[in-house]
Amino acid sequence: MEAKYPLLMRILHWVIGLMIISLLAVGFFMADIPDDAPNKYDLYPLHKAFGFIVLILVLGRILVRVISKVPALPQSLAAWEVKLSHIVHILLYIAMITMTWSGYLMSSFFPHSQGLDLFGIVTMPDLVEKSEEWSGFFHEIHGYCAWFFVALLVFHIAGVIKHRFFDAKESDVLKRMM
Repeated sequence: MEAKYPLLMRILHWVIGLMIISLLAVGFFMADIPDDAPNKYDLYPLHKAFGFIVLILVLGRILVRVISKVPALPQSLAAWEVKLSHIVHILLYIAMITMTWSGYLMSSFFPHSQGLDLFGIVTMPDLVEKSEEWSGFFHEIHGYCAWFFVALLVFHIAGVIKHRFFDAKESDVLKRMM
């Protein structure tokens, strides 16, 4: 039997991955809505709520990653592939944290924000005093991080495709996450 990631890590990987891809798509869509559109801000509460859920899941994922035994990479991979894989994974974790925290801080600093509403169930408090300047600063970070995230995801998925379809069978890393 081939070594796989623990079940909880696999579930978190796919759930968080799908949520992030969805949030990126919605975020890019929201950024293109004209400022004078009557429904400009209809998606923002959902984007924020799901972004906060991703933040909680990512923190949980980091904890699970630290306490779990993970399978070794296939020995058939070249040294540069192993090193690149580690770098991309570290950058993905950094992007997940930066993206979610910058969104929460942008919302918290935004002068018209009154907490982060989670589907009418609970409202997470703003973390800081209101500041248009700091809200704008975290908005910029959030935007740049989105494009960085897209590049990392393309790199990550391209690596998986390469190992799955173009390398030797024993180099297939996708099986570890299925």
